Amino acid sequence: MTTSIKTKRAVGYLRVSSPGQTGERHSSLETQEARFQEFCQRNDSTPVATFTDVASGRRDDRAEYRRMLEYVMDGGADTVVVQFLDRFGRNPREILQRYWQLQDSGVSVVATDEDINDELLLLIKAGIAGAESRRTSERVKANMSRAVQKGVHAARAPFGLKRVYQGRETKWEIDPLEAPVLREMYRLAVEENLGYKRIGDTLTQMGYRARGGRPFASFTVQRILSNEALVGTLAYGKHPRKGNPQPEIVRVKDFFPAILSEDEWQRLQDRQTIRRETG
Repeated sequence: MTTSIKTKRAVGYLRVSSPGQTGERHSSLETQEARFQEFCQRNDSTPVATFTDVASGRRDDRAEYRRMLEYVMDGGADTVVVQFLDRFGRNPREILQRYWQLQDSGVSVVATDEDINDELLLLIKAGIAGAESRRTSERVKANMSRAVQKGVHAARAPFGLKRVYQGRETKWEIDPLEAPVLREMYRLAVEENLGYKRIGDTLTQMGYRARGGRPFASFTVQRILSNEALVGTLAYGKHPRKGNPQPEIVRVKDFFPAILSEDEWQRLQDRQTIRRETG
C-alpha cells in the first residue's frame, strides 16, 4: 500500500497596471509568474492555478481577483501567492481588507519579495505603502497605538470571534459557530485535565474542525488557549525581532468581547502552569 503525502496547494495572483509598466515594484507578468513557480518549488507546494488582472487607466474591476477568491473559498487552494502585497489593492484599506478576508477563511497569504509574516509589520507596510520617506520607529509606534484604539488591527480574527465591518469601522463579535467549540476546548482542559494533543483528538472525534476544515492539531489548541483574546484583551508586540529579543508587550483590555470570564481565564492559566511544571 502506498501512502500519499498531501502538499499545499497554491494559486498565484498576478497584476499589472498596464502591459508596459516598469519600475522596481512594477514587475512584468512573466516575472510575477516566475516568482510564483519558484516559491512553489522551494516550499513543496503544488501550483494549481494563476489569476491575472491587467488594469487599464482608472478602471480597476479586478475580475480575476474575484474569480480567484471564489476558487480558494471553495477549497481549491490553501495559499495565495503574490509578488508584493500591494497587488491586492491601491490603498492600505483595500489591501488589508482583502488580506483579512483570506486569512479569516483559513487561506494563507504569501508575498515572494517581501516579508509579511509579522502581523504588525503587515499593517505598517500597508500604511506606508508608496511613501517616499521612512518613518521613525517612534512615529510608527504612535500610529500603531492610535490604530489599535480605533479598532484597526491586522491580525486574523482570534478563534471564537469574527470581524464585522460597519462602514469604516471594525466591530468584533463572538462567532456563534466557533464559540461553543472553544467552550468545549476549555472544559476538556480545565475539567478533564487533558493535554493539547488529547484535546485536539477529542474535538476531532466529536466532529469539530479547525478553520479551513483541518483537524485540531496540538499546537493549534495551545495557541487558541493561550490567546488573551479569550478574556477580551488584545496583546501585540509579543514576537521577538532582530535586535529586540525581549519586546515590550502592549495590552488593550476590553478590545474584544470576552468569551471567558476573568475567573475562568485564571483557572485555565493555573491548569496550564501545573501541566508545564509536572510535565
